[in-house]
Amino acid sequence: MIRDLLRTAYRSALPLLYSKTNYKLFLNTALGYMDLRLQQLASVTDYFSGFVRPVPIMAPFGKSMLVIAPHQDDEAIGCGGALVAQVRAGGKGFVVLLQDGGDEHAEGGMTRGELVEMRNGESRQSAECAGIEPPTFLSHASLKADSARLAEELRSIIADRRVDAIFTPWLLDGHPDHREANYILARVLADMKWKGRVFGYEVWGLCIPNVILPIDEVIDVKLRMLKCFHYANRALDYVNTTKGLNMFRARLLAAGTCSHAECFFEAPVSEFIELVGRVQAAEGRPGRA
Repeated sequence: MIRDLLRTAYRSALPLLYSKTNYKLFLNTALGYMDLRLQQLASVTDYFSGFVRPVPIMAPFGKSMLVIAPHQDDEAIGCGGALVAQVRAGGKGFVVLLQDGGDEHAEGGMTRGELVEMRNGESRQSAECAGIEPPTFLSHASLKADSARLAEELRSIIADRRVDAIFTPWLLDGHPDHREANYILARVLADMKWKGRVFGYEVWGLCIPNVILPIDEVIDVKLRMLKCFHYANRALDYVNTTKGLNMFRARLLAAGTCSHAECFFEAPVSEFIELVGRVQAAEGRPGRA
């Protein structure tokens, strides 16, 4: 059954994905056949990158770029290179942390407050490496339970910062908080007359890469950003695993173009909201989009 559905999606998508201009047709044909579990399976196994042709992009991403990070370290893993490139190109970059990051405090022998402060300090150090101001910490314990309040806070940040581009975790990422961040963002953008660009970045799963950013000139800074997250790196070596991911992604460009790259799924606002609605429906969650 799974093989048949993936084969149908492949046959539908194959003629469409040789440039990012066709990805709306892809959403309507390929992903439309799949429930949430199959969508995630196709994404995490890098199923579509064999025939997606990502378009190279470069910074700046408008005058003001906002990275939405559900947890401390997501911002560096998924788009640390884009953040540094944005600043070096003369633009502004900001990070907003949604969750407090304190769920594992008992395992670490700390209070929730102690773990939250430790992890927030690591994100501040990482931001300093990138050359941006400290992140905005919204510090909610549960994204799902606090989604209404988070939407209000995020709406204010987008307006106050005059954001031109928003980077958010890839919608089909395996972590439920990463999907929840997209549900919240879509709710916000559906209520705003915002006309910027939305990029889905990679953390726990590979995205469907329709744009790609070479980051050779900033990879050293990105690795320094990642080294700041001592707590997370104790459980998993995010420095080397993320470097490996960025080296792996460089294969999507012609030989000799670069050695490291970050991949994203870019979508205009209306298509982003539409895709979020599809994924919410696949999860059995009613959405406003």
